[in-house]
Amino acid sequence: MEIEEKDSRRFGFLYWIIPVSLFVVFILMIYYTSGFQNYAYKVKAWITNDRITSVKTLEGIERLELKSLNNIKAAQNKLEKLMPSKPYIVINTTDNRFSLRKADGDTIRTGFCSTGKDNVLIKGDKRWIFKTPKGSFTVINKRTSPVWTKPDWAFIEEGLPVPSTRSSERYDPNTMGDYALGFGNGYFIHGTLYQRFIGLPVTHGCVRIGDKDLEVIYSTLSVGSKIFIY
Repeated sequence: MEIEEKDSRRFGFLYWIIPVSLFVVFILMIYYTSGFQNYAYKVKAWITNDRITSVKTLEGIERLELKSLNNIKAAQNKLEKLMPSKPYIVINTTDNRFSLRKADGDTIRTGFCSTGKDNVLIKGDKRWIFKTPKGSFTVINKRTSPVWTKPDWAFIEEGLPVPSTRSSERYDPNTMGDYALGFGNGYFIHGTLYQRFIGLPVTHGCVRIGDKDLEVIYSTLSVGSKIFIY
C-alpha cells in the first residue's frame, strides 16, 4: 500500500513538472528569438514614446534596439554641461603647440609653445620633477607684468646658495614676460625672455608662449576659462 502511494506521488510530481518545464523552455525560445524581441521593442516604444534603431548582428540578422528618449536627453544635457561656455585653450605637450578656441570649438589662433622638459632635480632629500601637468584646468587668476617669486630649485639648479624666503633675490620681474594666467599649484601660462626656445620642451612645468600669441590669449581668456593639457 505504501509503495503504491509513493508511486502515485512520484507520478503526480512528474505529471506537473514535465509540462511546466516544457512550457518554460518554449517561452524562453520565443523570448530569445529576434522576431519576438523586435515585436516587443515596437510595442514598448509605442507605449513609452521611445525611439527604435535598427542594427545588424555579426550574423547579419537585423535586430531592433530601443533607445530611451529620456536617456538620450539626459546624455545630451550632461554633454552640454561639459562643453566650455567661454573661449578656451588646448595645450599639446607632445608637439608643443597650443590652440585657442571659441566656446563652439572654432579656432581663434594656433601656434607654438614650450612645456616641461620632464627631468628631475635632486638635492639632498628634496626632489623636483619639471613636468607640465596634464588634464582639465581653469584660469584662476590673470596678471600683467607678473613678478616671479623664485623657489629654492631655481637657485639650486644654477648652483647658487638658496637665500631666505624674504630676500629680494627671490623676486624676478622679467622672466615671466608681460602676462601670466595662473591655473593652480604654481603653474602659469606666461611669456618668456627666451623667445628662441618657443616650441621646445624647456620649462620647469609652466607653459611659455611667444609675446604676440600671449597677448591674444590673455585678452581672450578670462578667469574661469578652461585649459586642456594633454
